[in-house]
Amino acid sequence: MHFAFCLYKHFPYSGLSLDMLRIAHECTQRGHQATVFTGSWEGDVPEGIKVVIVKHFGFTNHTRAHSFHRKLRHHLDPKDFDVVVGFNKIPGMDIYYCGDYCYVGRSFLRHSIFYRFTPRFLYFSSFERGVFEAASKTNILSLSDREKAIYQQYYLTQDSRFLCLPPTLEKARWANLDELPDRRQIRKSLDVEDDENLVLLIGSGFQTKGLDRAILAIAALPEEIQQKTKLFVVGQDKGEQFIRIAKRADVADRIHFLGGRTDVPALMKAGDMLLHPAYAETTGGVLLEAIVSGLPVLATPVCGYAPHIKTAEAGVVLRKRFTQDELNEKLLEMLLSEEKEQWRENGLKYGQDSSLYVMPKRAVDYIEQTCAQKTLYLSTEQRIEHDESLYIHNELRQGLKGHDSFWDIMNIEGKVYREALGRRTLRFTRGDKDYFLKAHTGVGWGEILKNITYLRAPVVGALNEWHGVHRLKDLEIDTMTVAAYGIRGRNPATKNSFIVTEALPTETSLEDYCEKWKTEPPRTLKEFRLKRWIMNKVVETARVIHENGANHRDFYLCHFLLDVHFSDDEQIASESKLYLIDLHRIQLRRKTPERWAVKDIAGLYYSSKDIGLTKRDLLRFMRLYRGKPLREILETERGFWRKVESRGNRLYESEKRKAHEKATAEVARIAPADLDAHRNEVRGEQTPDVSQSTYQSSENKDAITIDRVVGK
Repeated sequence: MHFAFCLYKHFPYSGLSLDMLRIAHECTQRGHQATVFTGSWEGDVPEGIKVVIVKHFGFTNHTRAHSFHRKLRHHLDPKDFDVVVGFNKIPGMDIYYCGDYCYVGRSFLRHSIFYRFTPRFLYFSSFERGVFEAASKTNILSLSDREKAIYQQYYLTQDSRFLCLPPTLEKARWANLDELPDRRQIRKSLDVEDDENLVLLIGSGFQTKGLDRAILAIAALPEEIQQKTKLFVVGQDKGEQFIRIAKRADVADRIHFLGGRTDVPALMKAGDMLLHPAYAETTGGVLLEAIVSGLPVLATPVCGYAPHIKTAEAGVVLRKRFTQDELNEKLLEMLLSEEKEQWRENGLKYGQDSSLYVMPKRAVDYIEQTCAQKTLYLSTEQRIEHDESLYIHNELRQGLKGHDSFWDIMNIEGKVYREALGRRTLRFTRGDKDYFLKAHTGVGWGEILKNITYLRAPVVGALNEWHGVHRLKDLEIDTMTVAAYGIRGRNPATKNSFIVTEALPTETSLEDYCEKWKTEPPRTLKEFRLKRWIMNKVVETARVIHENGANHRDFYLCHFLLDVHFSDDEQIASESKLYLIDLHRIQLRRKTPERWAVKDIAGLYYSSKDIGLTKRDLLRFMRLYRGKPLREILETERGFWRKVESRGNRLYESEKRKAHEKATAEVARIAPADLDAHRNEVRGEQTPDVSQSTYQSSENKDAITIDRVVGK
């Protein structure tokens, strides 16, 4: 068989290039022909592999990539090649080796909405969509379950098109560490003493790898430890801006740039730990290389191979919500830890697992299988309905027993919880599980234009909730689990969509649970612990979503569901959860505007005014939400909290007014007011003002206000 491999650029220190060569070499070992089409090639050409340079031109990255793709099509005659494998996102490939992160997913969270209209975004997003959209015929060799989930979030790519490959390591390079030079000899060549800490950061693309974070972490070390710690940066990239960062942090003498190196295994043998605080990383093969070399690792969880650190017990993985303070703290702990030798032994033992070295074989098996089944592919029209995208989790699909088309799910019957304009929410059971279906049937142009008039983003489907659930999961906030999602149509006023979520283990909202605090405030130690835990979880949820560019828009106590458990000593058990639900209006941005943060916090303030919170509770909320001393908050942020109180009070008064009008209408419906007045006059009695008594009974005259907390 003759296979074509397409790679935009090859250079010796690229992990993607190395993976491509391993797969191509395995193909030639099996007697196949392998031809590589690339825009440029640095380094020697391996024997047995044909390399074709595709000449292209452009002034920017996306124009050069477009030129490469246009010229590439003239070389790829389907009659000449049995299977075409792309290592960059190129529509029309038979197989895509997924070594890159999701471009659209990353751009939506890092850039403003205007970035989506730039030529760069339009080009790269269209090529990514051509590979991953549900109508595409390209199969995907996935290297990370995490990145696979992100692609499915944005493109609803079918599970059947993915093959998750095992980790990729070259056995000849990493299985014979004893043959490498002596550790002390290598350290001496780098001018590192035995009592000093040799910290490595390895990878081309210093910005993506988090070199700026690493420099700041070195700068935060105590003076005594810092003077005995050196950070060696290995990789091919421009380092000028990072040298400036090191100089500003006064640690330039502790940072050393080694450039691209071929002796990485020897460097790892000499090192004390690998520091990898990456911003984005599809796999992070260097993590696995460090583990099997016996080098302890400190990394961020965005790396696809980060779970191997925990599995091997060979280092530390930071929390998903990155903070520089946590990185600084963990770096110091690892440098002083007595577990370093244990981490090293665990990593070496983990490296004996033969499954870590079989990726090229699995990939070529799949390429051969694709070649055999190529003629059996269905056409695009047969694979999916026009203008329809559908995702169903396997467990729910089995429960649906074949009734799993878009309209089958839209028309499911069950217990209706809410029915509003263009939206219906119900609960149903399939198999032994309960689910909630939220079906959207279009709101019409009138509702859309009304929202636009008020400068509000109209909610026209389940897309917000779909992305909101994924974002909250990524931020480690307890929320719903999606079982199915579908969308059909393009017209925003009439398109249909749905989202199915697994039923949560509780239906107790904080609004219902905390209502008793006003008349029965916590008195026992157990009750105080629970109140403190609830407040901490609510504040943490608000702070985390606002710090990460999200806002809920319906941030009330009724949208928090409490599932609490106690241990034998009446402590809050670790399995206790506080779920945030009803995400159909959530907004996701690069940064949360102040007005939307004010709206969310005002919603909490309004919905908690009648649960008996004290002045201390409000002060605690303010301190935890901002993460600053109260004195600083009261001096510098009065304006923010004034806006919160004003908006919360307006909402509170509005709801009281609606309750008053509803009570009046109810009284009028049962017995007209003029008839009651006439009867009372005849009896010589005064007409009772039912509506006024209702209004006053709902008013909390002793409520603690923010004004009374921060002072006039």
